[in-house]
Amino acid sequence: MNTIPRPATAKQVPHWKAYNRALRQRGSLTVYLGADVERQWGQPAATGERGRPLVYPEAVIALGLVLQQVYRLPLRQTVGLLRSVLDLAGLRALPVPDPSTLCRRRADVTLPSWPKAGSYIVVDSTGLQIRGPGTWLTTVHGLQRRTYRKIHLGIDPTTSLVVAGVVTSCQLHDCQVLGAVLDVARPQPGTVVIGDGAYDRRMCYAAAKRHRAHLLSPPGKRAVLHPGADWHERNRAIEEARFLGRPDWKVAVGYHRRSLAESAMHRIKAAFGQRLRSRLERNQEHEALLRAHLLNRWPTPATVPIA
Repeated sequence: MNTIPRPATAKQVPHWKAYNRALRQRGSLTVYLGADVERQWGQPAATGERGRPLVYPEAVIALGLVLQQVYRLPLRQTVGLLRSVLDLAGLRALPVPDPSTLCRRRADVTLPSWPKAGSYIVVDSTGLQIRGPGTWLTTVHGLQRRTYRKIHLGIDPTTSLVVAGVVTSCQLHDCQVLGAVLDVARPQPGTVVIGDGAYDRRMCYAAAKRHRAHLLSPPGKRAVLHPGADWHERNRAIEEARFLGRPDWKVAVGYHRRSLAESAMHRIKAAFGQRLRSRLERNQEHEALLRAHLLNRWPTPATVPIA
């Protein structure tokens, strides 16, 4: 049986003093500007390509986009905040990119690399609304179906860090994107990928096998055994669930770690909101992934054991 060992340790609770300090630090406006920022800020970078060179370096655009996401601002208000940051730094003579420049160059800003995945990865997805009426107006009057983008995340349950992110349209099912999520995460051989019942598909087991990982997804109540090597992992899960019962099987294999993916979805929506401000699809993808990277920058509150 593919069980996960559990050491007998005391119950873990948040270190509340460190937890409150971490939350206060998230609202701190601390921006480090290097000594050569004045020289590089408005100096066009020579790329060797045809056409007019870019006026603002990529770091300036990235700073504006980060401020927009952290403080939930429209682009015009982001420009005002960026101007205030320069005024506080004593660099009032430097120009500030206009909202159209921030919008146009959003998709070209290079995002940081994802953290390295550990021995376990929990996967899930959530929707981010992009346009259409609100929930109440849609539910009561049914005027228009809401359209949204789905962000599929891979979470390391040990560190609570996002190790992979893929943004798709709302028409794609979770099982169709698991292969792309694992391509981004690049799991080590033997990694256990934990997902809900939506990943109980043959293509998901094939994607995990291609990355030499093990998929842990609860089979349906009426699941039946299938012949073939591609169904070996699922057949074993079905037999174990029948022998132990579904509740005891979930405890035995450590399936409840999957709830950490739900916690990550809640954190990303609570911190940055449930809507995407961008109108273009490429910009929406970049905006959603930037939120996941910013979530990794915020430290997770420490826990301490209690008797």
